[in-house]
Amino acid sequence: MTNRGIHLDAKSFNEITDRDDTVIIDMRNHYESEVGHFDKAITPDVETFKESLPIIDDMLQEHKDKNIVMYCTGGIRCEKASAYYKHRGFEKVYQLDGGIIEYARQAEALGLTNKFKGKNFVFDERMGERISEDIISKCHQCEAPSDDHTNCTNEACHILFIQCGICEDQYEGCCSQKCREFKRLPQEQQEKIKPTMTFNGNLSGKGRYKAKRKDEKLKE
Repeated sequence: MTNRGIHLDAKSFNEITDRDDTVIIDMRNHYESEVGHFDKAITPDVETFKESLPIIDDMLQEHKDKNIVMYCTGGIRCEKASAYYKHRGFEKVYQLDGGIIEYARQAEALGLTNKFKGKNFVFDERMGERISEDIISKCHQCEAPSDDHTNCTNEACHILFIQCGICEDQYEGCCSQKCREFKRLPQEQQEKIKPTMTFNGNLSGKGRYKAKRKDEKLKE
């Protein structure tokens, strides 16, 4: 599929997304959009890109006559997604050229209105780069405003979740009391009982990261 969507720079993206006949789709996973997304964007509850394609297809059926504007982190997923939706019969398909990363650069350089709120999740040790000062998500433990992703420091769990500084101290970087107490055990004892243990990370996850599911509560 080589028939892809029309590429938009930051200025064109702002203009078309101001229109009433435009639908904005976030092509990223739920844990990415949880900490940051564009105004009025549809943010599907999906864990993998492959999973998202048919789900978003169903969501867009009632909008086939509108401008479908999609975005992702750096533009790569949209190259594939826009071709997929063109093949599925959507005619007015657009994609943000260079994704959120390039949009943020252009918006700052050109003095454009920044329509992205929060953090852009990135797949490296930073786990996020701030695009605006808005904090749109909550700590998964105490629900205080927070948009800092981390992996549970119990390596047997390693679930990806959002944790504020206070809970980081209280739980020693773990996602639960159970993980904190397990991590405190001598290594030999950990190895002995690990096969009998179930942690949040064991209950989670498709995709690259074992992320906490969107509507799931962390188990203590």
